Amino acid sequence: MLKTELEVIAIGEPNISALTDSERHLFFETLYQRVLELAKEKKEN
Repeated sequence: MLKTELEVIAIGEPNISALTDSERHLFFETLYQRVLELAKEKKEN
């Protein structure tokens, strides 16, 4: 199993619950996609 640590820096005070359902879905989908990309890059190096 691939184990990767990422540092997430939030600017301001994000409030995910203020997003609509579709915005929240897109946010988590994009975040997950980026995590997979970073893991793939790390594995290749």
